[in-house]
Amino acid sequence: MTLVNTRATFEKAVTDAVVNVDPTVLLVYDNVAFTTPGKTKKYIVMSINFGQSTIQNQGAASSYYSGFVQCNIYVPRNKGTSTLSSIGEAVIDGLISVNASNYTDTFNCTPRVTDVIGPGPIISDEESHFLGVISCQFSANA
Repeated sequence: MTLVNTRATFEKAVTDAVVNVDPTVLLVYDNVAFTTPGKTKKYIVMSINFGQSTIQNQGAASSYYSGFVQCNIYVPRNKGTSTLSSIGEAVIDGLISVNASNYTDTFNCTPRVTDVIGPGPIISDEESHFLGVISCQFSANA
């Protein structure tokens, strides 16, 4: 198991779920250089933050990653919050899909999520987009 595999697990799960609902949504990952999409684009900025890298059992440490995933969903203001809600549902579905009994662990890291929070809408008169934030804790181990 690696940090890269753990990251890929969650990126793929969310991407697959979102593209299935709305293939026009751009997905931006925090570990890839990007240019902010324009005012008319729907996009998600996904970040994965690691808070722990090992667990110390008796004897040698074991690989055990935990932290949180955050997905910032941006939709043009003229699209309204219903678009934000439908994309948010897809993000949640993608995140929790790794907990399903029939989930195929392609990246061999036994991923799990807990406590999905959001989408908390953030509306600012100065911004061109509505923003909704979804986050959750995750764990993965070898």
